[in-house]
Amino acid sequence: MSDGALERVRAWANVIRVKFFAAGIPPVILGFALAYYLEGLFSPLLFALTMLGIIAAMIGSYTFNEYFDFRSGVDLVVDEMHVTPFNSGSRVLPSGLLNPERVFQAGLAAAAATAAVGLYLALARGSLVLLLTAVGLVAALGYTAPPLKFAYRGLGELMIGLSFGPLITLGSYLVQTGRLGVTAVLASLVPGLLITAVIWINEFPDYEADRAVGKRNMVARLGKRRALLVYPWLFALGYAVVVAGVALRLFPVYALLALLTTPMAVRAVANARRNMDSPKGLVPSMSGTIAVFVLSTLLLSLGLAMARWI
Repeated sequence: MSDGALERVRAWANVIRVKFFAAGIPPVILGFALAYYLEGLFSPLLFALTMLGIIAAMIGSYTFNEYFDFRSGVDLVVDEMHVTPFNSGSRVLPSGLLNPERVFQAGLAAAAATAAVGLYLALARGSLVLLLTAVGLVAALGYTAPPLKFAYRGLGELMIGLSFGPLITLGSYLVQTGRLGVTAVLASLVPGLLITAVIWINEFPDYEADRAVGKRNMVARLGKRRALLVYPWLFALGYAVVVAGVALRLFPVYALLALLTTPMAVRAVANARRNMDSPKGLVPSMSGTIAVFVLSTLLLSLGLAMARWI
């Protein structure tokens, strides 16, 4: 492969944010772990199809976000000193590495693939699957795309939390079982709250650029100091859901494994307080929050599976 071709492959891998696929995978695993714990059900085929649909949805969301942030100008006003591996997009379009229209077309293709998988699963498991798919597509693709532009209206964090928490978790559970339930709804709040913490802290380095182009997300609306007060509560509420689930006997005691990430959350919050105005200094908080989201969701899934095994 020539150097030019290799560079294009790397550019596409960056623009579809392959390294951030981890955001959608843990909630899928949680949904299937819930089905296994509550019903003893697990279909590898349905798991694979669900994962395929979620990955396609993420590609659509990430490419649309890249395209519309570029068109809005927010990617052009970001100070390169504020860019980290976790904020400001991939920087592929501002660098001219790919044609913006090709990226937009890739987003449309990914959205179509998501809809196709959703339709197939709906035919197999019921129309509610298609409804969740449609809501998920609107939430994900409308994050920066007009006319919805949720991220510009202070609704982006809610849409991310909804998409990567309840929608994916409940959709995965529904695909496996054909129904919903209180336990699944409660469990889905854990990844929802923790992924909201991820997007929340990732908005800090882009604070000035977002305000400059009118991207009025919640951090831009509250200001850094007040937004920082919310950050630890997102962790606390996520852990509180786990404790409440065990106390109500909806979750097995093994679900408390999810609390093992508490020291990581404490360190992330402490670092954010010290480095609120330093994008590079916030990197440990951003990476730590992602780790808390992924590990907590997987540990909760493991706890559910262990209860079934034991």
